Amino acid sequence: MSAAAPGPAGTATAGGPALGELCARVMALCDTAAPLLPAGPAADAVAAVRQRLGERTLRVAVGGRMNAGKSTLVNALLGRRLAATAATECTMLVAWFRRGVQNGIEVRRVDGRTYRVPGVPGGGVPRDPVLLGSPREEIAEIVVEVTDNLGADLYTLVDTPGMDTLSGLDEVAMRALGQADALLYVMPHPGAGDLEALQALRAKADARMTALNVVGVLSRVDELGSGVGDPWPAARRVAATYGRRLTGIVTEVVPVAGLLAQTALGDEFGEQDAALVWRLAAVEPAALERALYSPDDFLRWADGPLTAEQRQRIFGLLGRYGIAAAVAAVSGGVRGTSALLRELRRASGIDPLLDHVQRRFVDAADRLRAATALGALEAVADPGPALPPPARAALDAMRAGIAAVRRHPLMRQQDLAAALADLAGGRLVLAEPDTAALVALATGTTTLACLSLTPGTPPTTVAATAATHATHWRTLESTAASPQARRHARTAREICEALLFDALP
Repeated sequence: MSAAAPGPAGTATAGGPALGELCARVMALCDTAAPLLPAGPAADAVAAVRQRLGERTLRVAVGGRMNAGKSTLVNALLGRRLAATAATECTMLVAWFRRGVQNGIEVRRVDGRTYRVPGVPGGGVPRDPVLLGSPREEIAEIVVEVTDNLGADLYTLVDTPGMDTLSGLDEVAMRALGQADALLYVMPHPGAGDLEALQALRAKADARMTALNVVGVLSRVDELGSGVGDPWPAARRVAATYGRRLTGIVTEVVPVAGLLAQTALGDEFGEQDAALVWRLAAVEPAALERALYSPDDFLRWADGPLTAEQRQRIFGLLGRYGIAAAVAAVSGGVRGTSALLRELRRASGIDPLLDHVQRRFVDAADRLRAATALGALEAVADPGPALPPPARAALDAMRAGIAAVRRHPLMRQQDLAAALADLAGGRLVLAEPDTAALVALATGTTTLACLSLTPGTPPTTVAATAATHATHWRTLESTAASPQARRHARTAREICEALLFDALP
């Protein structure tokens, strides 16, 4: 890990990120073991890991409770309205979105059979599940292939059903999220249920889901409070509050106006829609404010400048906050559809989230993908007595190789996953500065980020800071009251010492 270099995933190319050093080492373990394993769970797991590493892109799941705005966020990240957002049976399915040579859908049934069906015009998930060719309860998941989307070269997105015991789909959602390398957890109005859902997810995913690979998303920020006026001061306060409450489970909570982001990054808002905004901007401000008091007031605004159909159209694209933001932009001098969409994108808050996805997930893709792969291999790496000697030897060698990869400096952050889980569960209690330092050390993708230093910090300052942190953690290692705190302090100290060594000329 260096102060100047990007994260270990490397630079994206037309074929996706290059296979990083850690993933290449895991692939080599699979290639060595595969020819020596007889048919069975171990051989199947090794083959699955090899296939998964061959995808070359990160798997980012979008999860949350029911009606949290997950599919809307997926559409924003895809740059197209592809995920089903209406209250249809298709929103109850796990849907993977990846690049394909043509738009289409692969249906994977629970009985193991797969088949393809045409995509809807323009690509995406049909609203009518009949078009998928099987009843919903007989479908395990669908893979939606599209010719282009915003993040196709960097990640595969997974849209999941809501985690809510009333839906009966908790296990379906958990299984899909357990296959992901990273998670965007969507919360429209955070509460105790989200903490419980995240804790259950972490338990199901073998404790892999921690602040190392989970970013919280406060969705529908335009609905906070009365739903009128500037929502961002309240949104930032709520996001910060729940970011602190979920320390150890999520790296941060980022507020986003999901509907506005879906429209601003998508391909549906055109010249005719911009013309509707211009007509609304010509209305006397007090009259427009009254019309936007509630959704019903706007949709029933018979004496306004738009027809009922036009009101329905613009409200479905922008919502109340988006309409007000668009009119304010036009009144402020914004001209042209492209310029208006840029302003709506800014107003949606999507760019800070995209920045988090890049820094926390994409830049750390090699480590995140390797961690997922190692977990899958470890689950089958214990050789049973029934295996022939060559297979037992192969699994013994694979276990040793796994341990060697986990000792790699880039993987040492993974050793702090347990510390983050203990923080989240209240089993590890640290002073606030130590908590912040531990989270930074565990989640940073560069030496500077791990030490909470700014870009451009001189190497001598980096080395001095790493030495200071190592000394502090060494003191805590010897004085902490609980064995857990001492163990985690030792890990933190060892990582800081490695960062110090890396920073020295």
